[in-house]
Amino acid sequence: MIRAVLNNESGLLWALLVTLTASAALAAATARRLSAPALLAVLAVVSTVPVLVATLYPIHPAAPAPLVCTVQRDLIGAMSNTQGLMNIALFVPAGFLVSLLSRRPVSTGVGLVLLSAVVEAVQAVTPGVGRSCDTADLWDNALGAAVGCGLAFLWGMRNSDRPLLASRREAARGSMVLGGGSALIVLAVVPFVTVVPADATENTLAGPAQKAAAAKAFQEFFGPAATSTSVQYVAGSFGQPGTVSVTGAEGSLTLDWPAAEAVTGLVGPVPDQAPGELSDDAALASATRFAQAHFPWALSGSYTRTDSQPNAGGARTVQWRSRVDGVLMPMRLDILVTGSGQISSFSARHVEPPVLPRTTVTEEAARKTATSAHPGAAVTSAELLAQADPAGVWHPRWMIGLRTPEGQQKAMLLVVTIDATNGTVVTGSRPGPNG
Repeated sequence: MIRAVLNNESGLLWALLVTLTASAALAAATARRLSAPALLAVLAVVSTVPVLVATLYPIHPAAPAPLVCTVQRDLIGAMSNTQGLMNIALFVPAGFLVSLLSRRPVSTGVGLVLLSAVVEAVQAVTPGVGRSCDTADLWDNALGAAVGCGLAFLWGMRNSDRPLLASRREAARGSMVLGGGSALIVLAVVPFVTVVPADATENTLAGPAQKAAAAKAFQEFFGPAATSTSVQYVAGSFGQPGTVSVTGAEGSLTLDWPAAEAVTGLVGPVPDQAPGELSDDAALASATRFAQAHFPWALSGSYTRTDSQPNAGGARTVQWRSRVDGVLMPMRLDILVTGSGQISSFSARHVEPPVLPRTTVTEEAARKTATSAHPGAAVTSAELLAQADPAGVWHPRWMIGLRTPEGQQKAMLLVVTIDATNGTVVTGSRPGPNG
């Protein structure tokens, strides 16, 4: 959130300026109509709008939805680093000013905490936002909101003619709203994301081996003169590999650890900074040169697909995939090429094709099984792919996308996983590297 603003995102800054201007004007007009303090209303909006713009502005339109939420177990470490302190400071003015305007610090605090939770949930499931869900951000934001609301309450006590309301009844009602709202957000998001426990303090534990691998990879992608400014290591959970994040003036990379292979990277301008009219053939040629230099394994036994990116300055994504006996293999390589032909970013998974049991369940049978489990739902997609179970054993599985019928509730999108060897519905499965 904060990093995006500090990375000279011109589009974000313009969006912030326009939104602030429009919101401030609307707040002033509304305050006059309601006989509320116009200046305080404008300041309250000015302190709140940047939170939404900075967290939801799509800084990377082609980025897929992360579908991962990191749960920090070390809350003290989460708020003691620079990022944590900035996240706390971001919510203090909003808590203070909105509390003064509403005269209800408890309700304001609850609203800001739920707002932060919604933002984290949206970041986890929305493609193109380019952010990640992290409970450390939620904790820091909640702490900042509490500080701001507390300061407003103390300010109100000094002005006894207009004390702020903070009764036991409001506190009880706020607790119920906070608990119920949090439960709804968790129930809405958890089925679609992978929860990854992590310690915030682990982000600073990059050792000599990780630093050496990071420096080598950074120079391979950005040139021998490139120097990284930050190297962070996060250990994996539940047997999963760890990650090494390396950043510098030229861009950023994420490496699998201990394999030390690059899995994601921002290596050039974002699409709206380098627009143009790029053809599919030119995008494929540019991406292929980049893949030959850094991911030669992806060019053997695979096929390509090029997709245009709407509202991204003519950018195109070139994808490499592989199938064996009709089963989508776990390897993948996605390269985003700007409209001017420059490489913007990449996402890679280097996994050798696993040996799988023979597939016996047809697509038609898988569709019937999925719709039987959800009567009335319509099939929207079907894909046969290799997926790893929690023990790391690979299986061929059908991923059947469904849309529930519209009734009393809004239609929902579901994914049913079916074992392609015996036709049973798989529960508690985790996605393999197919994504």
